[in-house]
Amino acid sequence: MKQRIAWLCLSILLNAFGNALTVKAALGSAPWTAAGLNIAHFFHITVGWALILLGTVVLLVDDLLRKRWNKKRDIFNFIYLLSFGYLIDVWLFIMQHMQINVFVIRLIVCVIGVLFIGAAVSIYLRVNLVLHPFDDLLKIFREQYFKGNVVLAQRIALGIPLSISLLIWLLTKSIVGVNIGTIITFLCMGYFIMFFDKWIRIKIREIHTTKI
Repeated sequence: MKQRIAWLCLSILLNAFGNALTVKAALGSAPWTAAGLNIAHFFHITVGWALILLGTVVLLVDDLLRKRWNKKRDIFNFIYLLSFGYLIDVWLFIMQHMQINVFVIRLIVCVIGVLFIGAAVSIYLRVNLVLHPFDDLLKIFREQYFKGNVVLAQRIALGIPLSISLLIWLLTKSIVGVNIGTIITFLCMGYFIMFFDKWIRIKIREIHTTKI
């Protein structure tokens, strides 16, 4: 259990850090983070809080898709959601004075951020101790609706936050966080997850997963 918790904590840090990097690079964030950015601008709140609010809604949707409610799982997933949201705000606070003005460097930082996110998702999808509601949604699609096809599952799952960003654009005529980084995430995240599934396999092969 201690090993699983250690990997879970690492994945939270990697995920929040990766998302913060994409926000800082300002070349487009992962679709869920982009949706959070647009919600944050619309309601004048922090990105972390926007993602917490959005994640709470998705948490309820996850239960509807499973057609069953698990109080213990939802409590732990909500705790993860809070931790992730707060950590993104912490990372962005730490990075607030960092300036990235060269396009090539911004692109590199953006891609590195997406890779961090892919590694984080790969780890805790297999640790299966607790999940962010966004990634729990991906897991549900992958296992229950698309016969294990992570690429198709992630494209369907990520289409939801892209639709949210589009809706806010229609309402405000302004959109943020959607750019080349969003396209990279949308098209390639499934492949990144599969890559890290293989690359990190030895390091966590002794972890026996159990469902909450």
